[in-house]
Amino acid sequence: MAARATAAPRSRASRTSAAKADRCELCAFHLPPEATFRDRFRHLRVKHRSYARGVMWRLAAPGLFLAEVVIMAAIHAPQWAFLVALFSSFGLLFFGKQRSRAERRKAGARPTLPLRRLVREGGLGFLLIVPVVAIAMVLLSR
Repeated sequence: MAARATAAPRSRASRTSAAKADRCELCAFHLPPEATFRDRFRHLRVKHRSYARGVMWRLAAPGLFLAEVVIMAAIHAPQWAFLVALFSSFGLLFFGKQRSRAERRKAGARPTLPLRRLVREGGLGFLLIVPVVAIAMVLLSR
């Protein structure tokens, strides 16, 4: 008789985190388990416009910086102009972060994600690769 492989029952903590993943943190709207990223983002855009705008500003800031660096390198801009690009994209990042934090606070959620969750979901990896790419672009523009 072949031994039947059975999965270990989920712990209470993993059931709780799975249930939280199916709910919007801002309004507790229940998302279906088969919801895609597009469905989740659509909910944010429709129900939480200001929060979604802040998140988009935060996501657009590194791309804006890289685009500015590429354009300035192509036109051989002076080095001080690269600082202007850095501060303009940092301003976009800063105001996006302030807006999204304010909206999370207004909704009763924690203003920032816990560090463990940020690391688990890959947020720090994205933040660390952007300066590496920016430095590479500056070095290649010389």
